[in-house]
Amino acid sequence: MPSRGITKELAEHLWVPFISSEQPLLTLFMDLFAPAHGGPWPPLLLFHGWHQDLTSQRERGRILARHGFCVLNLNLRGRACTVGLPDANGWEIRDAVDAVQAARRDFPQLCAEHLPPRAFGASGGGGNVYALVGKCPDLLSAAVVWCGISDYARWFEWNEAGQYRDEMQRWIAPHPRDFPEAYMARSGVAVASNRLCPLLAVHGSDDDCVPVDQARIYVAAQKTRKVPPLFQYVELPSMGHQVPDEPYLAQAAAFLLRHGRPVYVEPRGRYIVAGFLKTHYFEVRWDHVGLMGHVDLDLRRRRLFLHCPSGSAAQVRLAGSVKTPALVPPAPRECKLLSARRDAGWTVIDVQTNGQACRLQWKI
Repeated sequence: MPSRGITKELAEHLWVPFISSEQPLLTLFMDLFAPAHGGPWPPLLLFHGWHQDLTSQRERGRILARHGFCVLNLNLRGRACTVGLPDANGWEIRDAVDAVQAARRDFPQLCAEHLPPRAFGASGGGGNVYALVGKCPDLLSAAVVWCGISDYARWFEWNEAGQYRDEMQRWIAPHPRDFPEAYMARSGVAVASNRLCPLLAVHGSDDDCVPVDQARIYVAAQKTRKVPPLFQYVELPSMGHQVPDEPYLAQAAAFLLRHGRPVYVEPRGRYIVAGFLKTHYFEVRWDHVGLMGHVDLDLRRRRLFLHCPSGSAAQVRLAGSVKTPALVPPAPRECKLLSARRDAGWTVIDVQTNGQACRLQWKI
């Protein structure tokens, strides 16, 4: 049911185009649903399932919008009429950030600039949300996952029937036995330690598409953290893969509305980088979206420690203008600072690493 004071009348914009910042020639699409009056509303990213596209989530998007959200119903790259290649939690996660920016720019009366986004995803979309909260840790104020995939290698091994393996082989790599790093870089459990926002995970104990073990793996990863952000896990006894919207969608909306405060990265700490890591203050990306590494951050001393054993290069983006970026001596002989430039409010620094650890410093 709609919250008190929120009109039942919805503004609907279907197949809204927006551009990928990673591939400027790639046009992506989303639907936008929001209460027609009283906005702007907090953006809510809605991810569709593994074998689906945005048309499958339209009714759910309308229901969520009536709770007081500007719902951005995403069509991931390569699905329906969207071009590009699906990549299972690779750059399609970065596309979600572009969707928020486009909605705020083009629909300011509906999509709030000053309110942080939330996210909801079920099944394959739940796997997207598990990855999003770790790869873009300060983007969301809250997220909800229903029956999501947290570990793609384990899901591949479980799926002997093969109805999901065929896409994983095309979208990620032929087999996790031969390409374990590529599968880990797509898995939300790999970046679970990065999560900053409150998260609600719901999973049916009898799920025959995404086994409940996928949720339990993520739960175990959260228990290893000293002081994890709010995490709620609900396991539904005798429930299969399809969690019914009634009554659980209203509970999900209430959770997302309740947790609306922005989250912030600490100025000092370690973050896992699975292909890329994006925050409001800095970004790190390896030379392939399927590589794993980490970054040790000290913004107060203006230093970054980078290490990706399988990578040959890294790109660091720092918000604002910085001066004299350089590698901290003694730098490994294989490491070189290749370039530094300004781009749309960021300082972009390219570093050749050749698998070696290196430290980057700068001045402001």
